[in-house]
Amino acid sequence: MSLGALAVAACGGPVSDRADAPEASYTDAASVLVMACTGCHSDQSGAIASLNTYDADQLRAALLQYKTDVSGTTVMHRLARGYSDAEIDLISAHLGRDDVSP
Repeated sequence: MSLGALAVAACGGPVSDRADAPEASYTDAASVLVMACTGCHSDQSGAIASLNTYDADQLRAALLQYKTDVSGTTVMHRLARGYSDAEIDLISAHLGRDDVSP
């Protein structure tokens, strides 16, 4: 069994796929997904850019660029490839802010 399969099995799979999970709302699913982002991209991280200054469209475009860049080898490229387009939409909408200036 691969390491990835073991990790998914240990975690119980995605929240929305678990039989014992309550109906996942937009906010609940997005909150779960963005936990991976905010571990590095927060105001407190210091070394990596905070995502607080980006709107949803900017975040979505950046994540899709990382996902589709076949020659990209950074951590962000690898992480983005693991998300579906629908998950990228949730992440972007949850983290994006409408009240930021360019």
